[in-house]
Amino acid sequence: MSDDDWPTPMPRPGDDDENQGADASVFAVFAPPHDPLPDDTPPDDTTAAESPDETAAVPSGDDDDGEPEPAGAALSVRSARQAVPAAGSPPPSRVGSPMRGLAVPGGTDRVVGPRRRIGPLSWIGAALLGVWLVAMPLTSTVTELRQNTQIIVMVLAVLGVNIATGYGGMISLGHGVFVAVGAFAAAYAVDDLALPWIVSLVAGAAFAGVIGALVGLPALRIKGIHLALVTLGLAIVFQPLAKRVPAFSGGVSGRAVGAEMVPPSWFGTSRWAEGFYRYLICLAIVGLAIWLTRNIISSRPGRAMRAVRDNDTAAAVYGVNLVASRVSTFAASASLAGLAGALSIVLVPFTSQESFPFQESLVLYATAVLGGLGSIWGSVLGVAIREAFSRLGELVGEVGGLGPISEFLSLLDEEQFVFGVLLVALTFVFPRGLIGLFNRRRDTPVSSGAQNRTQP
Repeated sequence: MSDDDWPTPMPRPGDDDENQGADASVFAVFAPPHDPLPDDTPPDDTTAAESPDETAAVPSGDDDDGEPEPAGAALSVRSARQAVPAAGSPPPSRVGSPMRGLAVPGGTDRVVGPRRRIGPLSWIGAALLGVWLVAMPLTSTVTELRQNTQIIVMVLAVLGVNIATGYGGMISLGHGVFVAVGAFAAAYAVDDLALPWIVSLVAGAAFAGVIGALVGLPALRIKGIHLALVTLGLAIVFQPLAKRVPAFSGGVSGRAVGAEMVPPSWFGTSRWAEGFYRYLICLAIVGLAIWLTRNIISSRPGRAMRAVRDNDTAAAVYGVNLVASRVSTFAASASLAGLAGALSIVLVPFTSQESFPFQESLVLYATAVLGGLGSIWGSVLGVAIREAFSRLGELVGEVGGLGPISEFLSLLDEEQFVFGVLLVALTFVFPRGLIGLFNRRRDTPVSSGAQNRTQP
């Protein structure tokens, strides 16, 4: 029986056409060196000895480019070499193989992963976002500029949830606590300690990261729904706890920030100029944080993070430090949320525990799921869709003169109602998040012969 006569293997539950066979590949990054070939093995160009440079892991491309990453997307050159057939032997069946190793002239094996096909929707979305970021401050009042800047800052809080849940596999329903901790810490640093603003912002993010590392310790023992309940309990007890620490949080009445962020004299002295200066500061910090997060995810610690998410037992077998990976993942996600809280006092110089109810943590988690877990740009899309539909609901809710229909449309003026309906509807239509609309994966063809072999 030839290779073409064998039936196609059945996919496992939960796998789709893009992700079949990709689960184990992430662990190839941490695999120990394989045994050398026997002395009697005939030399072959397609199985040439790899150089030290070739042993480095090759990332699979970034999940943050769009579509959520399938389980186990990182592949080493070593694992790709094993898929290259020897000279004269028939090539193996490539059905369900998401990544392929190619032998090129000169004996060097290269990894060809799934190429990302950036569709027109991605380019349109990027163009619209760029136009909005440029035109918004020029066409907004002082109040509108501050509100829109708060939306941009909130991307960091949602991204923090995405790091913990989408990349780390740890469900967190309490990230609103880290936003509050970052705001209180930055306010304390800039007022009581008289530190510069930039140092205070870093201090707020760092303090939230330390608290996140402590909260991440339970993840060493529990996971899944039990970890989610622990983080939700933290969000519930935060408000009464913050009231008992007035020196840090301001107590029941909250904490006003006395220090002002004054723009340079050449920037202008009007209220709009001050708001625009704060907008530029927040936009630069958010952009820098997203860039750093992307680099971390693409690095070896980021691949270890995803390996623990996929299968912590297998990751431990391959040498991944589970304690360090889980704690650092939670600390990084809390730092992003804390930075969002620290930037919030730049825009509004007041913070209070009343501004961070436990429902806010649930909204952050739902927004991350709505945009798409396991994708940096999914966090951006989730915040954008949430705000766009809230504004649309406000416009539709003002329509009158339609009798009972107007009574129903008046519900659309409630932001929570609109977001709840949007979440329920889109969860059924796009269970993997809206980011899946923008990018599609396709395998790089190996050769015309291999393509013909995969044809039914």
